[in-house]
Amino acid sequence: MYTAKTACAWGWFFLCCSVRACTVVDDLVGAKCPGDIILGGLFPVHQQVTNLNHLKPDPLECTGFDVQSFIWVQAMIHTIEMINNSSLLNGIKLGYEIYDSCSDASKAIIATMKLLSKSNSTGNLLEVRCNYTDYKTTVKAVVGEAYSELSIPIARIFNVMLMPQISFASSASILSNKGRFASFLRTVPSDIHQTKALAKLVSYFKWNWIGIIATDDEYGKSAVTDFVSHAQKHNVCIGFKELIPTYVCDIQSHDRIENLISKIEKTPNASVIVLFAKQSIVVKLFNEIIRRGINRTWIASDAWSMSRGVAKMKNIKTVGNIMGFSFKTGCIPGFLTHLRNLRTPPRGFNKFIEKYKQLHSICSTQLNNYTETCNAYTPQCPFPESKKLIQPVDCDKTNEGLSDIDEDDISHNIELGVTYAVYLATKSIAYGLRNLLKCKEGACEKNLDFQPWKVDIFSLLFFFICCKLFSLDHECNDLLEALKTMHFNEGSGEFYFDKFGDSITGYDLIQWVMHDEFTKFKTVGEYRLQDNNIHIYNDAFKSTGKAVISNCSRSCKPGERKNAYSLHTCCYECVPCAEGYHSAGWDMNDCLKCFDDQWSDAGSSACNNKTIEYFNWNDGFAIVLVVFASLGILLVIVIFIIFLLNLKTPAVKSSGGYFCFVILCSLLFCFISTGFFIGKPTGFHCKIRQPLYGISFTICVSWILVKSFRIILAFNFDPLVHHQMKKMYKPIVILVICTLVQVIICTFWLLFNAPNYVLNNTIPKVLLPKCDEGSNVAFGIMLGYIALLAFFCFLAAFMGRKIPDIYNEARFITFSMLIYLIVWISFVPVHVNTEDKYLPAVEVVAILASNYGILCCHFFPKCYFICFKKNQNTPESIRKYLREHNAQKGQVNFPQPSEVAECFWSAPVSPATVNSQVSQIPMSK
Repeated sequence: MYTAKTACAWGWFFLCCSVRACTVVDDLVGAKCPGDIILGGLFPVHQQVTNLNHLKPDPLECTGFDVQSFIWVQAMIHTIEMINNSSLLNGIKLGYEIYDSCSDASKAIIATMKLLSKSNSTGNLLEVRCNYTDYKTTVKAVVGEAYSELSIPIARIFNVMLMPQISFASSASILSNKGRFASFLRTVPSDIHQTKALAKLVSYFKWNWIGIIATDDEYGKSAVTDFVSHAQKHNVCIGFKELIPTYVCDIQSHDRIENLISKIEKTPNASVIVLFAKQSIVVKLFNEIIRRGINRTWIASDAWSMSRGVAKMKNIKTVGNIMGFSFKTGCIPGFLTHLRNLRTPPRGFNKFIEKYKQLHSICSTQLNNYTETCNAYTPQCPFPESKKLIQPVDCDKTNEGLSDIDEDDISHNIELGVTYAVYLATKSIAYGLRNLLKCKEGACEKNLDFQPWKVDIFSLLFFFICCKLFSLDHECNDLLEALKTMHFNEGSGEFYFDKFGDSITGYDLIQWVMHDEFTKFKTVGEYRLQDNNIHIYNDAFKSTGKAVISNCSRSCKPGERKNAYSLHTCCYECVPCAEGYHSAGWDMNDCLKCFDDQWSDAGSSACNNKTIEYFNWNDGFAIVLVVFASLGILLVIVIFIIFLLNLKTPAVKSSGGYFCFVILCSLLFCFISTGFFIGKPTGFHCKIRQPLYGISFTICVSWILVKSFRIILAFNFDPLVHHQMKKMYKPIVILVICTLVQVIICTFWLLFNAPNYVLNNTIPKVLLPKCDEGSNVAFGIMLGYIALLAFFCFLAAFMGRKIPDIYNEARFITFSMLIYLIVWISFVPVHVNTEDKYLPAVEVVAILASNYGILCCHFFPKCYFICFKKNQNTPESIRKYLREHNAQKGQVNFPQPSEVAECFWSAPVSPATVNSQVSQIPMSK
């Protein structure tokens, strides 16, 4: 009875036995040449195998000879011959074994097992071991494969023995993962750079709605994933994303291509399509594109950006613009001469040359009758037996303008980018061997029978000592490490591998210039890996790209913003910016708010500076107000002089004597305060103007209040009340207290929330410098206090309206206070609802109206009496007038002239004697 442990033991026994890879070498090897060190090669010389659906493990039959891949093989052979004829590896001759993968993973794996055959084995065996530490293979390094979907599986196999593998075209980004593909290197950049370059190219031309097509394999899926990731960073949206079969003869290929083309037709706005595919897939896709007459802009990946086979298709011009990125190119010395003189090496063989010659013969004699192609409706490709080695694009000789060299047909099929990468891959191995074997002026010093991943122990010990002495660390490693660290100059720069085993050469930007008879690949720019930027040198190409529109929605012009209406941010409608906002660039997601000192109309692309406006001295209205204020100041000065010259007369004494000059000064300051409301305000203007007016006018109203109380005390109280109030009647004290209250109000206002200078930016298109009153409450209290005093004056004067006509001072008080109250009651709503530059003018008008009310009602009558009735402005005239007036009314008692002149500032003796004490009344007659 078997146990699990017994079964495991038997399993390891069989796995550790030798496994014969193939009994007949010549059935697998396409080209071979002996040498001291053998290099392997793996190329897709044929495009496909015919019996994929085989029922038994028969040998896979290859078909569709690819001239371009054949050229790649010759590039490797020619480079090896150049190295053997040079002093690069002194005394060491390189040989090669080159296999055909037939563009199929199964075929490639079979070739891979042969490349891993054990050295010095007569049976050419591949041994399956538990430990490959001391396993030595015949082949020391491998050049290949071209397609990423083939490099991925064979790289996993090579990774078991750490066989150095240098690909010349496999660009899938997954191959940069050294944890999974430790022995894989490549002389082309990773697709992670290509997809970045493609995304930046799309973004450069402002295409934000594009399609993506890729093959349904590791290469295509990886490229699509990376490209979409980079495109989204540039705000590029994907209109559609489709995968197509990797193999031309896939049963589902035709149906999936039909569905893909229907998707292209249904997405007309996505006029730019990025295509990740190899040449044979592109040919089949474009055949259907040409048949349906579809025109788009195609962006090619490096796999077909310089494909001669695609370029030679009939009516290729009708598919539209084609551009893309190709690998960096360079010159291979003597390669054209090698191609014109193809020959088999003396001790080797080259089946590929024989097949190419057969292809050349078939194309020359039977091209016009060749009509059959790979049909996806059948499980196998029904190529005629005589033509299984070729494909239609290789026989098309109508495009003889593809190259500047016309000496030989094969030169027209050279794709410089990949061909040059094969040259670099082969040369890199030679430089790696040179460093590993320490080849100097003389012979190389190391044993040639080494494992690919390390050298023999004695050489390793010797060179370890040398490395420590001379700091030559890179010479102390195995072949794989030597390849990773080697540097050599080639062309215009230095070539080496980065830490991921990738090339740092960058890409050329290619434009297809298609004419009726030929197509030219024109280099119009490049993508540099050093700065990760596209550099375009051709202005005509820029114009061509900018003329192509590939957007889901039209671009929003300056003054508009995008308003998305779907899940795709690239599909939107354009909405004009609101007033006060702007958008300076195209396709702005949001409108930007203008600064506080700027304005813009709806749909503006820029902001305008606001016009600074204020109540200027040059303004017509301001001039009128200044004239009135100046006139008021002049009148006050004139009145001051008149009173000063007539200081001893009864009229002046009855107005207060010397104290009337204080009142006139307060009026003068009221007129002066209006000047602080005109012109551009400053911080000082804002702080001084309101308190100056408030305190000054309070003195005036307090003076009028004293006069009003005097009338009430004289006529409206009975003797008992009059006697009590007479003790409290102190005119100067009342005046000082009333003024002091206003001073306190203004002081607290200035201390805690004083008026200040601000810029009002709330008015459209206007920047208004103004004074912010700080505390509107304090402002209201200040004006309210004056209004309260005025109301008391009005009330007291109104109570004395029935006194005898000779005592008509109350009428003037009533009228002046009525003017004040009407003016300032009207001022409040006007002030609140005025926001423009004329706001200060509103208060100036109110101040002037109040001041002129005082002048007209209180000082002008006095001045008239003093100036035009001088004969009556004497004590005798006043006594005489009062005696006659009282006689008519039946009143006999009147005071002395001195009492009449002083009676305003002293309390009345009694109500019965007031008639004789108020001597100023006749002045109003």
